[in-house]
Amino acid sequence: MTMNVQLQASNNVLLAQIESKGLTVETHCRSGFCGMCRVRLLEGQVAYDETPIAFVKEGEVLVCCAKAKTDVTLEI
Repeated sequence: MTMNVQLQASNNVLLAQIESKGLTVETHCRSGFCGMCRVRLLEGQVAYDETPIAFVKEGEVLVCCAKAKTDVTLEI
C-alpha cells in the first residue's frame, strides 16, 4: 500500500522527517549506495550533499540522503 507524505523544507534528510512522523521506508545502507529507499517525488525540489551512488530516475529520490529544498510531497 502506498501513501502520500508531505514534508517541509529542512536541513534534515527526508528519511529522518518520515521516521519522525512514525512512518517507515524500507532502507538498508542509509547512504545512497543501495537505492532501497527510492520513492516517487510528486512535488517539490530536493538536493543531495553528495551525488548518490545508486541510480535515481527523474521523479525519484533516495530519502536516506536527500534533503528537501522546498516543501515536498512523496509517494511512499
